[in-house]
Amino acid sequence: MSQKRRVAAKTYIVVGRSRDCDLHLDDPTVSGRHARLEWRGRNILVQDLGSANGTFVDGDRIETKEIRPGADLRFGRQPFPWSAKAVREFLRKGASDTVLGVSIPGRRFICGSCGTRGLMPSGFDGGVLRCGACGQRLTVSKPKSGWGRAVGTMLTLALLGVGAFLLWKKIDDGTLRTAAERLGIPHPEASRAGSPQEASIRVHTLPKVLAALDATDRTTRTTAARIAADDEGPFRVEQVARIWSHVRGSWRYVNDPRGDEYFAKASETIDNEYIGDCDDFAIVLVSMVTAIGGNARLVMMDGPQGGHAYAEVCLPEDSDTVRTRLSTHYRRHPDTNIGGQSVRSIHYRPGMSHPAPEGNEVPVSPDECGVWLNLDWNAGVPGGAYEPERWAVAIYPNGATETLAPAANPDAPVPEPTQVGSPP
Repeated sequence: MSQKRRVAAKTYIVVGRSRDCDLHLDDPTVSGRHARLEWRGRNILVQDLGSANGTFVDGDRIETKEIRPGADLRFGRQPFPWSAKAVREFLRKGASDTVLGVSIPGRRFICGSCGTRGLMPSGFDGGVLRCGACGQRLTVSKPKSGWGRAVGTMLTLALLGVGAFLLWKKIDDGTLRTAAERLGIPHPEASRAGSPQEASIRVHTLPKVLAALDATDRTTRTTAARIAADDEGPFRVEQVARIWSHVRGSWRYVNDPRGDEYFAKASETIDNEYIGDCDDFAIVLVSMVTAIGGNARLVMMDGPQGGHAYAEVCLPEDSDTVRTRLSTHYRRHPDTNIGGQSVRSIHYRPGMSHPAPEGNEVPVSPDECGVWLNLDWNAGVPGGAYEPERWAVAIYPNGATETLAPAANPDAPVPEPTQVGSPP
């Protein structure tokens, strides 16, 4: 009886590396008792407990600070896992069943129950959602702006959009492009981005990458099918492992021409006996995986060593199953080209929906995509460790892009919500 009373009254948690903390974070930059989080009205008060490596909110070191669920909170180098099961009970004690933190243009949300961040489904303008991470029902009211204001806003945006489109279509006219930039008119592609890095990639890199992804090319399809056929049957992680090992074992690394970024078609790289740089390697893997019925994406990132590109593959199983199957595969089929490999753990981003064109989200159930497995050239094995990242942006074969949480925070990407009710 006393235990139930204590749990019900507790509106704070202590975070640290010590096993007796409410949330245990096994990271060397986290102190034994690093910080305390406590509900203060609709906000959470974060208090550093004299940690060695500091507590950070939005990159700034703090002693105490009030935040909203889902904020960029880090202990040392360890991001706070808002979607972790150990955090959800604490979040439920202080939040209601409403969507919090909706931002311009009104498509982003923070779940008031578990702190999950994401995009609301396309076309949704009020009603009830179900959070894809914790299952909580989230109530969203229709916008309360008047018709006149709404129409005026739409007309203004339409005129700006037409003007921006006409300016940017004149690609060969440097004067018009410069004028548009000075006026602050964004490129039409950049307007659909979730971060400045994604905006730049949509404008400058996306067309080149899409032109290089040629899963339906005869060379790409035939080569991928031949390699995967050693594990014949429906698409599965063993086929991915065979493709990764074949390409990685045959790869010879050569830089792009000086002063230029060249994205070779997958079929071109295959014909050239697997010669290229990191983005060429990622393009080959995404194309080959797609050619045998899988879902894959190319991730561009920036880290301490500079820019880098790698592939990730969507797998339907949970992480433990993927790890076990990969471990069994390499135990039975040692990779002689690369050296003896063993899989004791895997590195991945949790599964979530992958965007359709125009940046709209397509609901994908956890059964369809359990994990996005790392297929980096540097990983040493499918599911090997990620490189440190400052930012990361995914490019999908369907032309969509997505700003991802840096790989150091595996809990950031979460399932998107699903609509469960009609607008009130």
